[in-house]
Amino acid sequence: MGQKSNPNSIQIFHKNPNVFGSNTNSVEYSNVFKEQFTVSNNLIAFFEKKNCIVKDCFFILNNEKSFVTIFINFLVLKKRVNKTNLPVSKISTDLHVSLIIHKFLKVLTQFGYCASKRLVFQNLNKIALNYQKTAFLKENLRIRKALNIFKFEIYFEPAIFLFCLMNIIGNSSILFSKFISRFFRILHRTKKINKFLLFLTKFVNNTDNLRFKKSQIKGLKIQIKGRFNGVPRSKIRVFEKGSIPLQTISTKINYSLTHINTTYGVFGVKVWVFE
Repeated sequence: MGQKSNPNSIQIFHKNPNVFGSNTNSVEYSNVFKEQFTVSNNLIAFFEKKNCIVKDCFFILNNEKSFVTIFINFLVLKKRVNKTNLPVSKISTDLHVSLIIHKFLKVLTQFGYCASKRLVFQNLNKIALNYQKTAFLKENLRIRKALNIFKFEIYFEPAIFLFCLMNIIGNSSILFSKFISRFFRILHRTKKINKFLLFLTKFVNNTDNLRFKKSQIKGLKIQIKGRFNGVPRSKIRVFEKGSIPLQTISTKINYSLTHINTTYGVFGVKVWVFE
């Protein structure tokens, strides 16, 4: 077999006037790619420092080179109120999002960048909430009841939102891998790391094949590799449910790889979603 390449390291730009502008030949591909890569990484880093998970961040150049439209969609991770076990309300979540956007626009204006008509934000929490109130109501109650023992953990509410989004939108593996990496980094030196791994097991097992047939997802596989609890040799933990036909070319497998930098070394989180 030939050498395999990481799909996350390759980006394909369609050369049409809506992306590169009318004067395509005068724009060097390497410069445009480097600029797009740098801007995307900086935007993603800004939102993730504000307790968010960014799914997509891309931009489109208009016919005028100076006019750029940037699209960002993100999921806000709900925090817990101090000294209580109750999640933050929807109003405080919306306020948190508005503060993030306000700070983001303020930083851009300090660099002389007018972003009033050039930024498009999509809050994935609102999409998940609207879906929970309509078509996902029974499924939401079922998954909450199955994971009731984890209801006081910091990762419970974001996981419910993530489960909704996996049934609504496509290419959701990047959200799941970033979700795992964020909370794994927080809990890897505590006793709660085993409970978090148990949570992933129950989360995957509760997405049974009957439920998969009603949604876009037909299979889910998670692989975490690293030195668990600081042991000398690395181990692999696999969580899998449904079918993942990796040898079939015609199937659509959404794959994502995320690295976690911890005091025990670098962990790798791989997620396969069969849509």
